[in-house]
Amino acid sequence: MKVGFIFNPESGKGKINRLHPMIVKSFTDQGHEVEILKTTKQNDAKLYAASSGYDLLLVAGGDGTLNEVVNGIMTLEKKPKIGYIPTGTVNDVAHLLGIPRNVKKAIKLVLENGECRKMDLSKLNNTYFTYAAATGKFAKASYDIKRSDKKRFGSLAYVVRGITDMFYDYKMPLKISYEGGVIEKTFTLLLFLNGPRVGGVNLFLIRKSKLNDGIIEARIFERRRYLTLFKILSFFAIGGLVTRGGHMLKSSFYEIEANDSVEWNTDGEQTERGTARIDVVKEAIEIYVSKKASKHLFK
Repeated sequence: MKVGFIFNPESGKGKINRLHPMIVKSFTDQGHEVEILKTTKQNDAKLYAASSGYDLLLVAGGDGTLNEVVNGIMTLEKKPKIGYIPTGTVNDVAHLLGIPRNVKKAIKLVLENGECRKMDLSKLNNTYFTYAAATGKFAKASYDIKRSDKKRFGSLAYVVRGITDMFYDYKMPLKISYEGGVIEKTFTLLLFLNGPRVGGVNLFLIRKSKLNDGIIEARIFERRRYLTLFKILSFFAIGGLVTRGGHMLKSSFYEIEANDSVEWNTDGEQTERGTARIDVVKEAIEIYVSKKASKHLFK
C-alpha cells in the first residue's frame, strides 16, 4: 500500500516532529511504502492530498489540517482512504470518530483494530467540511487566535477568545430555506452539525445524528436581546438543549441569504462570507474509525 504521510509540524506543540520517524516505521515494518509530506504553510495539506496515486493518506494534525486534506481529496476521481492521528488542540473530529490522542494507539487503530467507514461531508459554497459550519456568536473563537497563543495556552486560548465575544450583540437578518420550509428572522448564532460534537463539547441530546445518513442538522438561535446569551450557554452546557427562540432542523441542504458581513467558520477555520448554500455529499470519503464509533455513529 502506498501511503502519503501528511503532517503539520506546528500541531500539538511540535510533538509530531519528534514522533514522525516512529510513525513511518510502524507502516514500513508492515510492508507499506511511505512518502513524507510535511506542511510549511496554509493549503500545503490540500495540495498534497490532491496528488493522485496514494492508497492511504495518513494525516497528523488538528481539525484544520484534516479539513485541508478533505478539500484536496474531493478534487480526485479515485479517492484514497484516510487515517487520522489527532495532534491539534481541540480535535473534535477525532473525538467523534473515537480516534485516540495517543499517537501509538491512533496508529494501531489504522493498522489493526479500527474500521474503515464511508462518511458524509458537507459543502458550504465551494468549501467542504467534516463536522461543523457556523456563523455568529462564538464562531470566531476557533480561528481568531494567534498560533503562538494556541501553542502556549492550548484550549484555554479558545476560552479567553470566547469570553471577549460573549457580550457582543450579533444581529444577522437571514432567510433560511431547507427541506422543511423557510425561516426569515434575525439570528445570533447558526450551527450546522454533521455529528454530536462542536467546540470541544459533546452534544449528547443529538446522539441520534449519524455520520452517513445524508442529513446535516442545524441549531439556530434567534436574537433576543436579554435572553440570547443564556440560551446559547445552556445549549453548550446541557448537551445541545434548545429552548424557545431556538430551532432544530434536519435537511440535506440549506440556503442562507445573508449580507457580506456574515463570516462563515467551517471545521474551525474562516472560509466564506455572505450568502451560503450547504449541501450534504453522502458517503464522500472513507476514514478509519473506532469500532465503537462505527457501531453508534454510522448506519
